[in-house]
Amino acid sequence: HTRLQGDWSSDVCSSDLGVLQEHLAKVCEAEGVKVDKGVLPLVVRAAGGSVRDALSVLGQLLAGADKDGVTYEIAVQLLGFTDGALLDDALDAIGARDLGALFLAIDRLIESGHDPRRFAQDLLERLRDLVIVAALEGEAHTVLRNYPNDQLERMKGQASRIGEGNLRRAAEVVAQGLTQMRGATAPQIGRAHV
Repeated sequence: HTRLQGDWSSDVCSSDLGVLQEHLAKVCEAEGVKVDKGVLPLVVRAAGGSVRDALSVLGQLLAGADKDGVTYEIAVQLLGFTDGALLDDALDAIGARDLGALFLAIDRLIESGHDPRRFAQDLLERLRDLVIVAALEGEAHTVLRNYPNDQLERMKGQASRIGEGNLRRAAEVVAQGLTQMRGATAPQIGRAHV
């Protein structure tokens, strides 16, 4: 056991992910390191619910923390998740039904070195969250507790512009695309198969 592990040594089921997140928050507090809102959910996601992996990932983030602690931006970068601004750009383009803007957002993503599969996974998760926002309207914060209020407000606008039916359809398309991407190389626009 490392000092971060304590008595937590097994995996947790999905219903206990909030408990895992609370435990990680206590670890950060005990270590005297500030973490931005949204960082711990990324740690839990990166660890896939494994307590041991979550503590290892958190340990790596804490080791790289500066005087400001662990920022959301640094965590996104170190853990390989898609920057929320890039996801917002893509979703705003979908909401505006602007295919050109969507292609430009995806191009910026690829040019900045992001993994297309990771983007698709993150986009699918965000679409799922937008379906929740659309379904729960003003009560989304009760389910999506890990988003800062300003992000939830942005998501309400996106969900409203895109519409619940279109969100569900987009999620289906992205899920199918992810299935087809397994083992595939990064697709080129000119060679895309529809």
